[in-house]
Amino acid sequence: MNIKVTFKHIDSTEAIKQYAESKVLKLEKYLSNIIEVHITLSVERVEHKESGVAQVKLLTKNFTINAEEKSADIYSAIDLLMGKVETQVKKYKDKARRKDHNEEGFVPVVDSAPSIEIKDDYEKQPLSIDEAIQKLEKRNKNFIIFRDKESSIISFLFKEKNGHFSLIAPEL
Repeated sequence: MNIKVTFKHIDSTEAIKQYAESKVLKLEKYLSNIIEVHITLSVERVEHKESGVAQVKLLTKNFTINAEEKSADIYSAIDLLMGKVETQVKKYKDKARRKDHNEEGFVPVVDSAPSIEIKDDYEKQPLSIDEAIQKLEKRNKNFIIFRDKESSIISFLFKEKNGHFSLIAPEL
């Protein structure tokens, strides 16, 4: 991910830059495909009062987010901005997840536990066991979740420490 921080009408300090970058890096837990983030930090003077303005342009493989926030100081403007961006990212991910599940005939499950992050890291197309093994060997992971072509059962294939493969295919 490429992060650019630009200052306008404000002295650029390493502390503010690092603060903004650290806030952006927290977005990686929601998005793994962030290509570029451009943050513009400035101070606006209206009627003899200064306010911090933070703007962001976040570019991913699938979509772009543009947002702006103003606050009494630049640090709180950054916090408000990242909160707004995080909300937009969650909304996008939820919408994409519902679309994927509805296309496949699944009913989305709403989980109210805030500490659980729902991931849709599984193969959407049915695979044979041999195809699943080939995909697993190409990936940098130790497991793959897929729907078996023959039985239509959701299966879990993982590579053990000794190099052998194990398959879990529960009967529902």
